[in-house]
Amino acid sequence: MLNPGQPIPPQLLDMALLPSRNYSEQAAANILVEVKKGNQQARNEFIWANQERFYAIAYMATGDGEAATQLTIMAFQNALTALKQLNPKQVGGAAWEWLSQFIVDACAEFHMQYSGPQPANPSTDPSADGSAQMDWETTVILGPQRVKRCLSALPEEQRNTYILRHQLGLAIDQVAAVLNQNPDNVMAWLFRARVQIVKCLGRG
Repeated sequence: MLNPGQPIPPQLLDMALLPSRNYSEQAAANILVEVKKGNQQARNEFIWANQERFYAIAYMATGDGEAATQLTIMAFQNALTALKQLNPKQVGGAAWEWLSQFIVDACAEFHMQYSGPQPANPSTDPSADGSAQMDWETTVILGPQRVKRCLSALPEEQRNTYILRHQLGLAIDQVAAVLNQNPDNVMAWLFRARVQIVKCLGRG
């Protein structure tokens, strides 16, 4: 278990934080069924499989290890409570989509208490530098496994946006809630992160 007050481990941002597609669609749904039945081992496995992702999202929202730990605990508590009223089989292959909303909601609640409202208007425009028209498939062609080494060179807001969207699989509105940002800003940061990664990959 991650300890309160500890910074997010660098290796956490380098790993593939989402499980394989087979795990997402089969094992995760099966674990939810067992958790609802009261299977303690399944409950532990459920928490173990998702705690690093929850913590990573919470840390990017708060920048504080203790706050991230508390949000992670809160999100698990809310998810387990909601599971009592849910037929896990209805989740099907969307286990992470269902589960991720609990940590996103916890981050949004944190921002309501401590960060103030989101910016009302976007402060950046991806169309101004052409990044909105960038062919993202180029990154896949050049080699997605090499993307990780390019992340450290990105500005923090672009790096966090990229990780939340592409490594943690959050939707744009969820990324905006985690970062307490206007969705248009999030889109601009994401577009620009992709451009910089493509340029980095092109340099070899």
